[in-house]
Order: sequence, then C-alpha cells, then structure tokens
Amino acid sequence: MRSVACAAAPSAINNEAFRVIEEAITRHYGVTTLPYLVPGATDMAYLRARGMQCYGIDPAADVEEAQRGFGPHSDQERVLESDLHRFLRFHYDVVERLARRK
Repeated sequence: MRSVACAAAPSAINNEAFRVIEEAITRHYGVTTLPYLVPGATDMAYLRARGMQCYGIDPAADVEEAQRGFGPHSDQERVLESDLHRFLRFHYDVVERLARRK
C-alpha cells in the first residue's frame, strides 16, 4: 500500500462548531475543554486538507476504571455502559444543536 503525505492545518477552536462542542462537554461532563493534538493519525487529516473542520472526541472514562488502566484503546479496552450512554447523549446534543443553527 502506498503512503500518501497529507499536510493539513489543525481545526479551528474559535468557531461555532467548537463552541457547541465545548458547551456540550461542560453540560454533560462538567469539565473544561482542553484541545490537544494526538500524535497518531486518522482519516481526518485528509478531510482537513480539503478545508473541513474535524474534531475527535473520545468517551470519557470513569475515574476508577481509568486508574486501573481500562478504557478505549487500552489493553483492557472497555467503557462502562453508563459512560457509553452519556457519550451518546452528548453526541446527540451536539448534532441537534448544530443542525438547528443556520
């Protein structure tokens, strides 16, 4: 398989989409949003290279589960059912609020 280089600027954090995500994170998780870059790679780089704003959001892990090393992409990959439900409600909220905007 041939590797394709893809130069893409980071997604903006001063736009309406990010504000909606930030508000939903505060509403559903009660925490401050801290944007960060992940040293891995995703297909989002190709979309951002075409001008699309992309944001990766992971399900928050229960504090006790995270301290034990459990969570998404760990060697004991799992997310509590209650956290998965909250994550789905969070996503629904974001999509609904963005869809209502002009």
